[in-house]
Amino acid sequence: MEILAQAVGLLIAACGLAILIQPQLTHKVFEFIKQGNRIYIAGVVRVCVGLVLFLSSSGSDIPMAANMLGAIFLLSGVIVFVSDLEKLKAFMAKYNELPEVTLRLLGLLAAAFGLLTFSLF
Repeated sequence: MEILAQAVGLLIAACGLAILIQPQLTHKVFEFIKQGNRIYIAGVVRVCVGLVLFLSSSGSDIPMAANMLGAIFLLSGVIVFVSDLEKLKAFMAKYNELPEVTLRLLGLLAAAFGLLTFSLF
């Protein structure tokens, strides 16, 4: 299970680096997710990542940190399901209007977050 948690961390880091290198990628991803009910796929993915981090926290070097990251992912996944779909789409539209430099910094933050997740296991 720890290997799966490390893979999740590497995947998050890779996505963050992709946004850092090509911030327009977020526009394409958000346009894809905004169609129909695809946004719920993101919610399911977040809940699954949270469960992986929770279940593998016993093998972590810092179990409390792994549990906290798991809780953040679980909560963000649940928020997708309890929030109004139109409000989520409006949030994504606002996010898409951010300047390129801000998107790059958020990509860097995501990459660091992914590496933190990887290093916990």
